Amino acid sequence: MIFYAWKNSDFYRQFWQTHNFNPEKDFHDISDLKKIPVLTKTDLLAATMSERSILNSNDGYYFTDISSGTGGKPLVILKQYHSMPLYFDYILDLVKISRISFLALRPTSSATAFLGAGIAGQFLPRGSIISLGDVNDFIYSATIALNIEANFLVLRPATAISFAASLEKQGYSPSKIKFLYLSGEPITLAAISFLRKVYSNATIIYTYAMTEGPASMGIRSSLCTTLEDLSPNAYHLNIRDFFFETSDKALLVTSLHELPTPLIRFKNGDQTIIKDNFQCSCGFPAGKIAIIGPRSGEDSYKIGNFFFQASEIHKALAKLNEFFTENFELQVEQIAEKDQLVLTLDFTLQTINNPTPFLTDAIREVLEREVRISRSQTLGDAIGKGYVMPINIRFSSSLSTSRILPPQEFMKHFL
Repeated sequence: MIFYAWKNSDFYRQFWQTHNFNPEKDFHDISDLKKIPVLTKTDLLAATMSERSILNSNDGYYFTDISSGTGGKPLVILKQYHSMPLYFDYILDLVKISRISFLALRPTSSATAFLGAGIAGQFLPRGSIISLGDVNDFIYSATIALNIEANFLVLRPATAISFAASLEKQGYSPSKIKFLYLSGEPITLAAISFLRKVYSNATIIYTYAMTEGPASMGIRSSLCTTLEDLSPNAYHLNIRDFFFETSDKALLVTSLHELPTPLIRFKNGDQTIIKDNFQCSCGFPAGKIAIIGPRSGEDSYKIGNFFFQASEIHKALAKLNEFFTENFELQVEQIAEKDQLVLTLDFTLQTINNPTPFLTDAIREVLEREVRISRSQTLGDAIGKGYVMPINIRFSSSLSTSRILPPQEFMKHFL
C-alpha cells in the first residue's frame, strides 16, 4: 500500500515529501511504519477530491460517499466497493435467514455508496430484496417495509428506535425484523436495552466505521456479552481490511485496499485501547478488539443523530463573552425516556464574575437559538421536539480549556 500510494498518488507524494519521508529510502519493513507521517482529516480536506483520488478505468464504477462533518466540515470520498468484515459473514451464517428482504434507512447522500459499493463488496447474497427508505418520512418507509416483508434493517441506533413506532402504526411488527445492522453513531447501554426490547427477535449488529474506509473497522453483535460488559463501545477489529496502531491512545488506521484515496496512518480522531487475543462469548475466534473512547481533541461529538461542535458554541456565546471566558465543558448523556432515547446536556462555563439568573437565562436562550446540532435543527428545535432535554447550565472558576465529553460509560477506560 505504501509503494502503491507513492507511485500513483500525487497527493501522497507531496504530503510525504513535505514531511521529509521517501519510502524508497526510509521504509524497509513494518518496523519503519512510525517513520511515515500521520495523516488527518484536515490534510484530506485541504485537497480537492480529484487531487487526492487515484482513478483507474478498470475499476468499474465509483460511488460517492460523504462524511457527517463532525470534524468541522463534510468530506466527499470515492469508493469502488465496500467489503464486509469476516465477523459479518460469521453472524449471518449463525442467523440463517432463508431470504433477505433488506431496507436501508440512511441519508440519500450516502445511499449510492452504501448500496452500490456495498453490493459490489458482497454485502448481501444474491436473491436478496433491496430497498431504500426515506429518513425524513418514516410512514413511507414503514409502508415499504410492510410490502417487502422486511426482515433486515440498516439504520442508525436512534433512527431504529424512532422507526419502530412507525412500523407498528403501519401494521408491521418490529418483531418480524430478524437482523438489525446499526451504524453511524456510538451505541449506549440505554440504546442497547431499548433496541433489544423493541426488536425482540432480531440479532443486532453494531459497527464502528468511518466514511473514508472500505469496510467497517470494528463490529460486534448482540451475542457479544463479554465485549458489551467491557464497554458498550467495544468491537472485534477488522484486521483483514485494516492495520491498526495507537499513538498516545489516538487510533491510526492503514487500509489494506488500493482505494481511490488510500488511507495510510490516518488519525481518525478517536481515542482507542486495543487488546489482543480476546475471546468473546459469541464464539468468534480470539483476536484483536478495540475499546473506543472520547474524541482525541474533545472538540466535537456525534450521537443520537446529532453532532456537537465547540466552534458552534464559541460562536453562539461570542456576544456574551464579557461575562465569562471561552472555557466550557459539555457532558453529553443518553437516556431512555417515555419510549424514546433522549440526550441530556450538562453545560459548565468558566465565569469572570458571579453569575446571575438573568445571565443563566441569556446563555440558555442564545445556545438554543444559535447552536446547530444537525443540518436542519438548532439545539432549541431538538429540545422542542423532545429529542434533547432542556440544557442544565452550571458555572465554575476552575476550567482550563473547552471540551465536549461523551457519555460517562465510554470514559471508564480513559480516565
